[in-house]
Amino acid sequence: MLRLFFALQPSAEQNAALTTQVAPLVAELGAQPVRAENLHATLCFIGAVAPERLDELRSVAARVRGRCAELRFDTLEHWEGPKILCATTSEVSETARELAVALGESTIAAGFTPDIKPFRAHLTLARKVSRDLSVALPQLLTPPMLVRCDRFALMESRRGELGSIYSVSASWVLDD
Repeated sequence: MLRLFFALQPSAEQNAALTTQVAPLVAELGAQPVRAENLHATLCFIGAVAPERLDELRSVAARVRGRCAELRFDTLEHWEGPKILCATTSEVSETARELAVALGESTIAAGFTPDIKPFRAHLTLARKVSRDLSVALPQLLTPPMLVRCDRFALMESRRGELGSIYSVSASWVLDD
């Protein structure tokens, strides 16, 4: 089975800048940094998909239309349950939310069972954050990072020795 999801991906330059910006905090926390090339904002998590259904899923995604999405990552948050440090947005990108909803509805209509949750843009920056950050964590990401995404991707997640490994299965251009 393949573990699949749809996501927006910042550019390599934006990912590198963000990981460099938060590297001192991640090191101070003793957390495991997420590699820059793995940063993404999940739109719709599909989960386990049989390999023989991959082309069907690509076909479903190719019919979804969306517009370029701008995400302004301006806040750092510690999510205690999964023990992660995230860059989040204080304002919801309506274009990204609409794309997430369209992908969820289209995959359901095609007989897939995605994990449907309200869209909340976030980039996981570090894992295995075990310290209590309720007081020490900066609330604002300074400077904020404006990310313009002009495409979305179908991505696969695999377990690796150093954490998850993400690969792009296919991607589609968003309208301007």
